[in-house]
Amino acid sequence: MANHDEKLGWRLLEALYELGRADTKADADVLATWLGVAKPHVQELMRRLDAQGLVDAERCRLSMQGLVLAVSMHGAQKLSRQSRAA
Repeated sequence: MANHDEKLGWRLLEALYELGRADTKADADVLATWLGVAKPHVQELMRRLDAQGLVDAERCRLSMQGLVLAVSMHGAQKLSRQSRAA
C-alpha cells in the first residue's frame, strides 16, 4: 500500500474496531463516511486488507488477526495519551 493508503488502512482497522465495540453494523457506506473517502476506495482497501488476512471484506468485519492488531493499536494509543497527560 502507498503511504496514504497505509495510513487509511490503519484508520479503517480502527474504525471497524470502534464500530464493533459500539455494536454498530459496519458497511462500506458507514466506513466511507467515517474515513471521509469515497465508497470505492473503502471497498478497495477492504479487499487489500482481506488479502492480508486482517478483515473479512464480505462481512465487513475484522478477522481474528485484525482484531488482535486493532486491540494492540487501541492499547498503545491509550498508553500514549496517558503518558502525555502525566
